[in-house]
Amino acid sequence: MRLKLVALAALVAAVQLLAGGLAPVAAQARDPQASSSSSPSSWSSAYPWPAESWPVSTPEERGMDSAQLARLVETVGSFGQDSFLIVRHGRIVADAYYAPFAPGIAHDLRSVTKSVVGTLTAIQLHKGMLDSTDRRVADLFSKWQIGNDDARKQAMTVQNLLDMTSGMAWTERYYTPDETLMQMFRSPDRTAFVLDRPMAHAPGTTFNYSGGDPYLLSALINVKSGKSAQDFAMKELFGPLGIRSAAWGNNDIQGVTDGQAGLFLTPHDMARFGYLYLRNGRWEDKQIIPSAWVEQAKAGNVVAKWGYRYGNLWWSLPDKGAYMARGRHSQLIVVLPKLDIVAVMTGVLRDTESYPVAGLIDEIAKAVRSDEPLPANPAGVALLAGAIREAATEKPGPAPGVATGASGLARTISGKVYRLADNPLRMKSFRLDFFDRPDPTWEVVLRADPPTDRRTGVFGTDGFYRTSPPGPYGTNAVRGRWLDERTFQLDSRTLGRGETQTWTFAFEGDRPGDAVTIRFENTDGFKAELRGAVSE
Repeated sequence: MRLKLVALAALVAAVQLLAGGLAPVAAQARDPQASSSSSPSSWSSAYPWPAESWPVSTPEERGMDSAQLARLVETVGSFGQDSFLIVRHGRIVADAYYAPFAPGIAHDLRSVTKSVVGTLTAIQLHKGMLDSTDRRVADLFSKWQIGNDDARKQAMTVQNLLDMTSGMAWTERYYTPDETLMQMFRSPDRTAFVLDRPMAHAPGTTFNYSGGDPYLLSALINVKSGKSAQDFAMKELFGPLGIRSAAWGNNDIQGVTDGQAGLFLTPHDMARFGYLYLRNGRWEDKQIIPSAWVEQAKAGNVVAKWGYRYGNLWWSLPDKGAYMARGRHSQLIVVLPKLDIVAVMTGVLRDTESYPVAGLIDEIAKAVRSDEPLPANPAGVALLAGAIREAATEKPGPAPGVATGASGLARTISGKVYRLADNPLRMKSFRLDFFDRPDPTWEVVLRADPPTDRRTGVFGTDGFYRTSPPGPYGTNAVRGRWLDERTFQLDSRTLGRGETQTWTFAFEGDRPGDAVTIRFENTDGFKAELRGAVSE
């Protein structure tokens, strides 16, 4: 597909050049950020606000090149993304969904949630519920008996929490014995757990990425408003912005919403959140957050890591004119004020993989040709539409595998229930049926209350996912293949969650299929081994 796009784009460009239609565009393309004939501050009044849904236009109507965006849609898809969306001058100009993900599904935002919690702190400031981010945390949580108290902890401010410079000792290495976040989740009082952390540095001196800092900011919303961050956001942020897809899970036993992760939004609603910042904290005729807050987020007063700066729970690349909300597995909202663009991306990348955000910004900038409409480009629009259709077309996974497994052991194990020993996944039993129609099925029973927590679905054995009807935990997409005569593997994901899972079933026993060892691994880095046998 990529070679076809490149070849067709070259042909289109050649035809336009012969017709003389490319000359003014090429002159502006040398420096799209410097070619603006109108200032960013004027754009909020010149372009529309999204109502019930986002208005849509062709890229050329918004001064962008459709063919360049078609190539970018294809490139983004090669990195295992779920969605990619661009808004310019108040309208969507590109909106791609990579199968099996689909439009309208709310996505797990991971640490993008932190930027939302920071924004709720900004709303508290704007409403006078919090008089300053220079307020000391110990004063705001005066009803708590704070442990490991010393002069450094007494000096810690709300701004330190917003900048990840609280100085509290915190280790975020997933699934390791010293991982602080998991210790927090196991604590009966998570707010107290964070407040009691010993100090490792003086506040304001050292950037240390910590889930505890935004958790305290979420708890502060309870203190100041009497509402959880989730309820406060529904009224003060999501409601005014027209965000309808928000889901944030359960609050903890103290009624505090998880401030460091857990929020789900659709890509379109993610773009609304980014658009609030693009418009300097204003939504239609109402100032939602102070414009000075947005400037702080944009500037990034703290040197972070990987070449980024940080401030108000936003990452920034000032040399690129960009700031962003970022989450694990490639969740991203990028704001480009000089180009009047919001870009949104969701994905399922492993921790060992990364999308080059600086490169993405450069490629978006290359697509900008003018701040004014360009001549219509039917061929380029067709290229972009083709790339979006291609994104929505599922690509097959690895080859289905050896035929001996499918024809031999599959018949032996099909429909049998395997009871499992105690395990960290709380699985009580599982069953695979290869001869259900029209598709094979899986069934898992969890050790839960009630004990009949039973989940079922379908899977494909032709290299393609099969999706089950939506359930309480989302829509499952699963595909499987035989690795050898006794080993079957399932690739599983719940659409909208950044985590994907691999289940490898090694069937064993004196009679093949009497016993099983299951090796589980997900893209969060968690691994487990389960053992079981056929239930007599």
